[in-house]
Order: sequence, then C-alpha cells, then structure tokens
Amino acid sequence: MYRFSNSLPYLLARLGVRMGDLFVRVIRHEKLTLPMYRVLAALSEQGHPLRLGEIAELTSADVSTLSRIVAEMSRAGLLTRDRPENDQRSLQVALTPKGAELASRLMPIAQHYEEVATGAMSAKEADELKQVLVELYKNLDRLEQEVEAGLIEVPAAAAQKETREPKVDVKRDAKGSAGRRRKIPRK
Repeated sequence: MYRFSNSLPYLLARLGVRMGDLFVRVIRHEKLTLPMYRVLAALSEQGHPLRLGEIAELTSADVSTLSRIVAEMSRAGLLTRDRPENDQRSLQVALTPKGAELASRLMPIAQHYEEVATGAMSAKEADELKQVLVELYKNLDRLEQEVEAGLIEVPAAAAQKETREPKVDVKRDAKGSAGRRRKIPRK
C-alpha cells in the first residue's frame, strides 16, 4: 500500500529541505541564500562562463527566478554578466575573483554536510546512491512525457464515478506512439 510518509519524493524532499536549512544557517553569514550558493557552486564546478539556461539546468532553478538571483549576485560583486557580441540575446555569467574565493570556502562545508549525511556508508555505497539518484532523475523524463501527453489523470470522485463508465482513451504522444490513459487507483 502506498504511504506518503514512506514515499520516495517525500523522503528525498525531507532530506533536501533539512540539509538545505542547516546549510543556510552557515551561508547566511555571507549574505547568501541556498539558490545563490548553487549558482556559485555550479559556476565553480564548470570552470567557465555559463549561459543562464545552463545554470538553470544545473541548479534546477526557474530561469526568471535565476535572472533576479544573478542580478543580485552581480551587484554584490560575486558574478559578471555579459552579452556576447555574436548573440545579444544570450547572457554569459562568470564568477568574479571574489565569487570564486567564496565558492572555494563554501564547497568544503557542503562536502562535510554530505559526509555527515552519508554517515557509516562507504565511499562506494555513497557513490552508488548518487548514481541511483541520477538514474531516478533521468527516469522522470518518461513521466514528464506522460503528463504532457495527458496520459495521467486523477480519477473522478466516488459519487461521479458510479454514474459514469470508466474512461480509457488511447492517446498519441509527441512521437506518435499510442499510449494508454492511466487511472491512478484510489487507496
């Protein structure tokens, strides 16, 4: 039986929120938010300027939100924002020396948080867990396609359900493949 309190999304969110909250307690002394740290870390890890869309993908942030964050970080002297001459619509974001130095001080703290969270796990077990999480994330591409194709819907309420026949439509997804509309069972 499905239990919310034991569901994968809940457990992952619970872990992420708690680690994030604990990390923010430290980085707020540097006048940073968690999304700001993620921008610093992504740019530091990549080692070269990135377009806003690339940063959004690496940090799982919405581009419009990220635009405001990058502007604020630029005003604080942590980042530069430049428009390449060959593409005035694109925005290249890079760390300033001040931003790079701050990232280099914060990333070891983030590593410590990870080490504490993985506890008694061996390095191999921690790496395997990370690989599983990456695979789970990739698997969501299929779920996204099903949602966008309208293949998943909430069943009708019990009173309505009794008066209508179950609806099972065959729909075509973006690639033209037939897919079956899925009913999510009520528990």
